[in-house]
Amino acid sequence: IQFTQEKFAQEVMQLLDKYDLSPEMLELEITESIMMDNVETVMNNLATVEEAGISLALDDFGTGYSSLNYLTKLPIKTLKIDKSFIDTIGSDTEKDILLDNIIDIGHGLGLSIVAEGVETGNQYMYLEKMDCERVQGYYFSRPVPEEQIIDMLEEQTSKLHK
Repeated sequence: IQFTQEKFAQEVMQLLDKYDLSPEMLELEITESIMMDNVETVMNNLATVEEAGISLALDDFGTGYSSLNYLTKLPIKTLKIDKSFIDTIGSDTEKDILLDNIIDIGHGLGLSIVAEGVETGNQYMYLEKMDCERVQGYYFSRPVPEEQIIDMLEEQTSKLHK
């Protein structure tokens, strides 16, 4: 909803400056439905943050308005596929066809694809076969406190360096 606020982009830029963070390290998510609220303000905010080097992701794709037109008009780099498509992998042929085509369209537009709500090995293997670059969900981990995630990341980093 913050994208509908007139000074949102300015506030984001101020926070990046305040904490000395590179805009390239930040990815903001927007849902399709927010586009209907105040299109001009949202588009201005999107353009401002994108010009600064901040990546944009379209979240929950496949729900709401699902206009393919947004994929060509928004300055997004990432397409996040809604969990409702992932839940039915292998059991709903029609949704599988839609999922496969969403991934193909996203790749064709040069977008990175994220599948939300991956909970099983079968879902993960299916998405891997479809060249879905990123997945998130309980298959990997339930939400954890900040301290625990830092420990998990350090453990994984040390394994990579061995």
